[in-house]
Amino acid sequence: MKKVVIATVLVACAAALWIFVFAAEPAKVVVKSAPAIVALSNLDTQSGLADYMSLPMPLGLKGDPAKGGAFFMSNCFTCHGVNGDGNGPRAYFITPQPRNFLLETSRQKLNRPVLFEAITNGRLGTNMPAWGKVLNNQEIADVAEFVFQHFINAPQVNTPGNTPAQ
Repeated sequence: MKKVVIATVLVACAAALWIFVFAAEPAKVVVKSAPAIVALSNLDTQSGLADYMSLPMPLGLKGDPAKGGAFFMSNCFTCHGVNGDGNGPRAYFITPQPRNFLLETSRQKLNRPVLFEAITNGRLGTNMPAWGKVLNNQEIADVAEFVFQHFINAPQVNTPGNTPAQ
């Protein structure tokens, strides 16, 4: 009887933990990017992609790429690389590899709202931290704008040895 009670309690705790981790809403939802992602899946024209990529920063914010670049080069380059190619000095030790912003798939999916949400809340299943615990919304907008202007929306340059990362 005692073993049955213990087993039942353990199963209930495991179920509660599963619900908390996988089914609960994040504690701090700053921006809902789902409509932008749904809109991307429905795009069938180049003008639709241009409209998707020109979506503004959430919350009416305007990012300052100079300020965002200073933060990126102090904190984010170790994983994402100075060139945004996912080949920073820590990238070798990280699984899955840090995002390569230069890949065409990144350039088609990562607009300002998506970058803002990823920087704010991190990325589940990766080493990408939730910077929303450290930075305010304006600072996050600055970093998102830097990444968008310098890697996503910038002309692509093919460099030898640039191996694609996620």
